Amino acid sequence: MMKRGIALLLCLCLLPLFTLATTEEERLAYSLQMFEDFRSGNEEAVLKDMTPDMEGLLKGKVGAIWLQIRGQAGSFQSVGPQKSYEKNGFQVTETGLYFQNMYLVQTISFDPKGKVAGLSYTPAARPEDVTEAVMPEGVTEENITVTAEEAYPLPGTLTLPKGDILAGFVLVHGSGPNDRDETIGANKPFRDLAWGLASRGFAVLRYDKRTLVYGSQIAADPDYPTFTADGETALDAAAAIKQLQSLPGMEGRKVFLIGHSMGGMLASYIGTLAPETAGYVLMAGTPRKLWEIIVDQNLMMMEGLSPEETDQANKLLAAEQEKAAKLLTLTDDEALLPENAPFTLSAWYLRHLENIDAAKLHLQDKKPVLVMQGEKDRQVTMKDFYLWKERLAGHPDAVFTSYPELNHLFGQYEGEPVPPAQLVTVEYMQPTPIPQQVIDDIAAWAKERAK
Repeated sequence: MMKRGIALLLCLCLLPLFTLATTEEERLAYSLQMFEDFRSGNEEAVLKDMTPDMEGLLKGKVGAIWLQIRGQAGSFQSVGPQKSYEKNGFQVTETGLYFQNMYLVQTISFDPKGKVAGLSYTPAARPEDVTEAVMPEGVTEENITVTAEEAYPLPGTLTLPKGDILAGFVLVHGSGPNDRDETIGANKPFRDLAWGLASRGFAVLRYDKRTLVYGSQIAADPDYPTFTADGETALDAAAAIKQLQSLPGMEGRKVFLIGHSMGGMLASYIGTLAPETAGYVLMAGTPRKLWEIIVDQNLMMMEGLSPEETDQANKLLAAEQEKAAKLLTLTDDEALLPENAPFTLSAWYLRHLENIDAAKLHLQDKKPVLVMQGEKDRQVTMKDFYLWKERLAGHPDAVFTSYPELNHLFGQYEGEPVPPAQLVTVEYMQPTPIPQQVIDDIAAWAKERAK
């Protein structure tokens, strides 16, 4: 939950532009020129091929966006590797950019007519720091497609153990357009879980999130104003659970859900859509509402502000909280109005979440729950862990485990604590694979309940 808020300043996604680049060479050259125009503040050049709507969206803001990037990334040093590939009918270029404090990747997506359909600047691990991970022996993987709705088939990976399968897991992402590995900076926590659990006898299904694969199509859909966590997460997760249980070798085997961050918050709700779910592993999840987490994250981001800045920020925060407190009183028409959108998030989207009581649903279905929390997590904190304990009191099978040295990604960061604004750009850029102890704990919990 939570990279969405933290990465906001550094990720400008799906901003449609227009260009006449039609060959791979032209697209790569265009990508370099786009960056040069952006960093030189040549707004006219950046905007000249945009649609009127998108020109209006970015007009007067190109310089401010560059200052945000420059403020966190430091001075620009050099251009890194470029690559080009096709994805879901779009031609995509990626251009590496070395800055003093971090490495960014500029990604541009070109539609079938050669026009740009997306632009983003995203923190990433430097290519020279990336070590290719090796899949454990005895573990195999195959491609699979998860389809909850015909218009949105999702590419995924099924990871299988050697020999008989004890049970299955479906991995459900946190907020934001995540890939099947839930790649964040230099880390791939879902790949770590899949390989680790498969080596212990479990089948694991993970898949690219709908908002990653079809982000531009979803945003262009006339029904987008009423988009909710159903279309973003829940429907696909429920379909994946049903699909995994139906696969050969899974006859009579149980399927558990592992939800990370917002995936953990939504786990019990997903269980109402997929009654086949045998139990839940909540990794850095929360029983609170999304807007409450956003409040805490904003308070964290205010650390180090001057008294005057803090006072102004508190006033703005109070105004957004007031909007959030009224979510359930909004009519359908009111929920569509931008002025009713807390923290610039759709009131319709948040209103849907407001009606989901995660802890209550766990108490109702009584299925096993394993709550896991890194004690050094600064996005979803021990406050949420203790709330789970409080709100799941009386649950017939709830287990609670915390790890003193682990962060939001369930990795062990080595180094001095970083400012909150640098969690994604510094802390998550350090490779911190999920420790074997965490995977062992999940495997032991599931093995006992798979009998």
